[in-house]
Amino acid sequence: MFKKINNVSTTRSKSYALKFSPIIIRQLHSSILLQQATTQKKSPKSFDTPKPNIKYDSITDYQSYKSNNIYSHRLPESTAQQSPPLIALHSRLNLPKNYSLSTLSQALNLIEEEEGEGLVNNYSLNKLGTTLLNYFINEFYMINYPRLPSEIHNMACKSLIGVESLSSIGKSWGIEIDEITKLDRFLGQENEFMKYGRLRFNNNKENKVKIDGLTEVVDSRGRFKQEDFAYAYAVRSIIGGLYTHCGEESVKQFINDHILSRKVKLDSMFEFKKPSVELINLCNKLNFKEPVTIKLIAETGRLSHQPQFLAGVFVGNEKIGEGIGSSLKEAQTRSCVNSLLSYYLYSPINENGDQVNLPSDDKRTSYKFESLIDGGDV
Repeated sequence: MFKKINNVSTTRSKSYALKFSPIIIRQLHSSILLQQATTQKKSPKSFDTPKPNIKYDSITDYQSYKSNNIYSHRLPESTAQQSPPLIALHSRLNLPKNYSLSTLSQALNLIEEEEGEGLVNNYSLNKLGTTLLNYFINEFYMINYPRLPSEIHNMACKSLIGVESLSSIGKSWGIEIDEITKLDRFLGQENEFMKYGRLRFNNNKENKVKIDGLTEVVDSRGRFKQEDFAYAYAVRSIIGGLYTHCGEESVKQFINDHILSRKVKLDSMFEFKKPSVELINLCNKLNFKEPVTIKLIAETGRLSHQPQFLAGVFVGNEKIGEGIGSSLKEAQTRSCVNSLLSYYLYSPINENGDQVNLPSDDKRTSYKFESLIDGGDV
């Protein structure tokens, strides 16, 4: 009820508190005294989390409420500016100047408020960054590759914004894990502000699987370590923080530079069990009137140890694909596979020969798809 917000003046806090009746304030004071009395009755050997020692000079002394704030708070900007790793990461990512260091430090914090120093973690930033990544990545593939099957589309998106990909991106940014204990930091005389520029998470809940005498640390699904999820959370949170400070255009440019710039081999994701049958079914679905035929276009060295055959797939007199193989069967199969890939990996262009605009690129109220090839052409 009396939760404080940063940078709120004392005058405002007084006017806010005067709205409550003296009875409610006395009840709050009584509950605090009761909580302190209950804490004192506990056994000294108890290992419970210590409660904050809340003391108020007077019920009407509202200034004392500010010094006894037990709620989570953000890292002050003046404190964040004293962390060399945080400043180096901000410069390494070429973040705008209005992207505060305190927000960047929050993006690297996965520890809950109750377990840490009361600093807010990156839960909200992670949710925002996840939404932005899902939107821009799905938009990119849906517009540039509109014929991708749903399974291939989901695999392509996961290859860019999955845990494994985001974890490798976070490691490439040079984000370090804060593995130094308080004792080691004291003995090594390390600056206390160094930890605010490192990835902080609870690393004591790893699942261990023993296989043939070896112990492998994996997650509950048996694939990723906890640090991989921590890196993925940090990358998504940094993107979410960029949106809060700089807006949509900066986020989109950042995603294009760091995520969409990574090449994904879409053709390797396809696996056709019967290419010729699938090609015929596809042509029937597209209502092609002419039948599908596979013809031998050229060959060389049929009687040698390394023959080469070139086969083509035709619909009437129009060739829709071709393939080379060391045997007739292989050439026919490759021609069918290439024909299917040429359909599913089709990318539309505009009248200038460039890629079509995305809905997020168009600032107009209505978006128009600028494609030169309709859905029926291969």
